[in-house]
Amino acid sequence: MDWFVVNAVGEALRRTRQCLLEPFDLKKWLKLAIIVALAGGGGSSGYNGSTPNTGNSDLPDLPFSYIPNGNGFVDQITSTPDLPLIIAIVGSIGLFILILWYISSVMDFVFVESITKNDVRLWESSKRYMKMGLNLFIIRFVLAIGFFAIFIMAALPLIIQMINDPATSFMPMLIAGGMSLVAIILIIWIFSTIIYSFIYLCVPIAMYDEIGIIEALEKVVATFRQDWKQMIAYWFGRFILWTGGGVAFGIIILLLMLMPVLLFLLIDGIIYFALSEIIQQSIIWLILAPFAAIEIALLILFSIMGIMPLHVFMKYHMLVFLEKWSKDTTIPFFELADEN
Repeated sequence: MDWFVVNAVGEALRRTRQCLLEPFDLKKWLKLAIIVALAGGGGSSGYNGSTPNTGNSDLPDLPFSYIPNGNGFVDQITSTPDLPLIIAIVGSIGLFILILWYISSVMDFVFVESITKNDVRLWESSKRYMKMGLNLFIIRFVLAIGFFAIFIMAALPLIIQMINDPATSFMPMLIAGGMSLVAIILIIWIFSTIIYSFIYLCVPIAMYDEIGIIEALEKVVATFRQDWKQMIAYWFGRFILWTGGGVAFGIIILLLMLMPVLLFLLIDGIIYFALSEIIQQSIIWLILAPFAAIEIALLILFSIMGIMPLHVFMKYHMLVFLEKWSKDTTIPFFELADEN
């Protein structure tokens, strides 16, 4: 029996090589790196917002000791003077995350089209797939709410106990319920990984079969019922490829980043010592701050461009597997050059 997850590796490597190296195009690499960053970051970014200081220096030192019960907890929140500001900050952060998430959904379609055609047209493709990206965003958002609701329900006994008995030490309570929460998180992670693997397979089907995401998902599920063994092998194979590729590329990127890091440190050191004899130290740091920001941005860009080939290879691998696994789905790949 041929395993499609294994057979797809060779063609994915050939397509990745021709897409990125034959010929090498720095502008193309940069655009693909932007697409990969937006597709991978928007849907998984998390933000921890800190609330402003409300002047609670007169509260007791025990954790949660100012919360007498559930009603007191609600009263404490609603009576906070900075509540409108907190709501505005949290709402702004939430809106920003949702916008990034929507962009990520659109970029999933743009990424597939860019590498299947071997022609990266970021703006044109983005406009073309705004509606399909919105549909994908809605599905992801509903799934995220469902998974979050399951987690909250699992953690609810712990939350209620913390509110009703605030004098209880937090750490023993967390340790007591921690194992069950870890188990719930692990189960949610497994199920979400399976569901999202189906969703990612739906993207090219919806694009090239010209159907909706839900209809594409039904098609993937129907194919899974007919040939589930290939999909099980796909999950294990992809895990091995991601793990091995992540380690290999991580080491390569660290080695490649060493030279620009040392160069930036040398430049900053020269500027610092040159200015230290002329102006005050506090002003020197103000001058160096923009340079440091630019250097950090460049290092982030270098790392994204360095990891981008792995994402391109894995996307090609997924598309080649899908074409072999779902017989009535045709991926309009660009023609590979003849190899002599």
